[in-house]
Parts: sequence; structure tokens; C-alpha cells
Amino acid sequence: MDELIRLIKKTTMRVMLYPMRLLPIKKNRVVLFNNLSNTYSCNPKYIAEYLRKEYNGKFDLVYIVKDPKRYRMIKGIHFIRLNSLPYFYNVMTTKVFVTNSGGHSYFPLKNSQYVINTWHGGGAYKKAGLDMYKNAKGFRYDLKLSAAHTNVFLSTNKRFTQEISRAMVVPRGCFWEIGMPRNDMLINGASKKAVAIRSKLGLKEDEKLVLYAPTYRKTNDNYFKDSIAISYDIDPQMVCEALSTRFGGKWVFAIRLHPCVTNREDYQMEGILDLTDYEDMQELLLAADVMINDFSSSMWDFMLTKKPCFTYAKDLQHYIATTEVYTDVADWPFPQSTSNDELVKSILSFNESDYKRRCRQHYKELGGCESGKATELVAKKIAKVCKITL
Repeated sequence: MDELIRLIKKTTMRVMLYPMRLLPIKKNRVVLFNNLSNTYSCNPKYIAEYLRKEYNGKFDLVYIVKDPKRYRMIKGIHFIRLNSLPYFYNVMTTKVFVTNSGGHSYFPLKNSQYVINTWHGGGAYKKAGLDMYKNAKGFRYDLKLSAAHTNVFLSTNKRFTQEISRAMVVPRGCFWEIGMPRNDMLINGASKKAVAIRSKLGLKEDEKLVLYAPTYRKTNDNYFKDSIAISYDIDPQMVCEALSTRFGGKWVFAIRLHPCVTNREDYQMEGILDLTDYEDMQELLLAADVMINDFSSSMWDFMLTKKPCFTYAKDLQHYIATTEVYTDVADWPFPQSTSNDELVKSILSFNESDYKRRCRQHYKELGGCESGKATELVAKKIAKVCKITL
């Protein structure tokens, strides 16, 4: 029933928006949209920043968000409220539409409009699309609508291209294996920015940051239900003591829940730094000294920094059985644990050289193709489509 209602809503929207196809396309307009959190973050943000700075006002940049007032201090980008009339107008008249997940299946776009899907995760971990819901005919139709108007789909590795092409019914020829714009600074390094972020977070010079960033679960394991947090049962004090013993220094434990989580207030943790409201996950990855993950693809991103990453999930077996993964968990290079005792043991026995070797092997096995210049390459692609030169 949920699937049917979702399909009816999208079909109705396409019919209602169809008359807007009569509107002329604005040839320098670029609409960018992080349609997972509806905030100024992820790959669309880094592309918008590059276009704004490097092309000196030649683009009409429109960014879709939930709360435009929050970004009124940012110049050179028009922030538009999601689901407002200007939102529909700008998407239907844009030359280029940049998304990080899809979110355009209900727009009856013209053939002259260009869609770039940057995606929102690296590696090849959690299954997606039809691999999660093989018998959802309405969902397949939805995916086909998006795929029919996707010109470019960014990929971080060849395994991802292979699996997602089939799962999202996107032709292989659409995939561009250059990595994700948001990972460029993690690959190339940005030490000054990292210092500035740590200062913004209130960290002292002698403090080290461990970032715990678990992904969401689905209500009743149903894709069409809300994304939720669970009682993760991690012990911040035990973790920080183990990190201090193994790596030295004072440690601050921070948590960032997935932006799609709807029940955040049910799982508040005492005595820790809550960074869930911090929009830009990549900045946190840049600033963190250690990361603890479960199944979030941000572990791929953090791996690029060469800093230690650990996985912890008490529901490991259930998650694998219900969500499934493209790359066997046993092949992940990150030390794994399902209890606090196991996590502490993994930290205390951490071997840096062995960890880096396994990360290099993992990257190679998946066919990693992070270029470190994805932002620039995508920006040049957009400029070419819009026929704009520097």
C-alpha cells in the first residue's frame, strides 16, 4: 500500500507539472539539491561552491533547501524552499539539475535539460534500489522514470558502477568513474580547514576527536517506512579510555546521527558532543582523528584520509540479513565488533601498518577511482553543457 500511494503521488505530480514544459529553459541556470537532508551539504554543496567561486557569477545558481533563511549570508547562490512554487519553477526551467540521490522522477523534464546524479555514498556496501525490493513493481517504474532522465551518474569505484547500474536501472554508459566532489579535500588534504573546523567545534589543541556516525535503520525493515535510530549501546567512556591507552592524549567522543533519522529525540546520549545538527559530514571527517561506524558508506570516505576507522554494530547479523550488502563484511578492512568489549579490544590491538595495507587492498579490489579532482571535472562538464567559459 505504501508503495502504491507513493507511485500515485509521483504520477499526479508529473501530470500537474507538465504544462510548465512550455516555459523556456534558462541556459545558465543550475539547480542543486541534496534531497536526502534538504540542507546545504554533500556533493551538490561542493559543486555549487566551486561554480560560485571559479566562474564569477556566470551561473544562475539555485540551491534547494528546507530552510532558506539559514543560508542568507551566503552570496552568489539563490536558496529556494523545497516544494514551494519557485522550487518547481526553477527545476522545470533549469539547464542542469544536480542531485545526490535522484528526486526528479516526478518532474517531466525536457530532453534539453541535463541531470547529474552525484550519489551520496562511496564504496559498495548497503544494497540499493531493486536489490532491496525486487518485487516492488511501482518502485521499479519510479526508478525507470529517474534513469530515463539521468545523463551522468558519479561513481567511486567499479564495483559500485556494476551493482548500481543494475539496481537503479541506469545504463552503464551514464556512469562517470571520477569519485565524489565531497571527497576531494579528504584525498588532497586541507590541514588549515581541519584546524578551523576543530576550533568551531570547541575542541582544545590537546584534545582528539572520535566521531561515532551510525547509519539509520528502517522501521520494520521496510524501505518505504521512516528511517530511525536504535539503541546502539555504545559506551563513550570505555571507548575514550581505550583510545587514550592506544593512541595517547585526551579524547572527546562525538556522535552524528544520519540526517534522515526521524526519532532522534528518543536516543539522546549524556556527556558527549552531539554533532547531528552539523550539516557537513565531510568537514567532520576531516577534523576527526578516529571514526567509529557501522554500515554507513562514510567509512569509505574516511578511509581516504588514512586515519583509523572501526566498525561497531550490535545488530550486525540482523542488518546483513535484512538489508544485505554488496561487499561481504568479512572483506571490509575496518576492525569489526558487536559489543563494547570487542570494540575496546579492537582499539587496543590496532596495528596501523596492517590497517593501511588492508585499506589499500580493499580500495583495489573494489576498483577505486577517486580522482581527487571530481569537483573541478563536474564543474567543467556543467560549463560545457551550459556553454559557459571562464
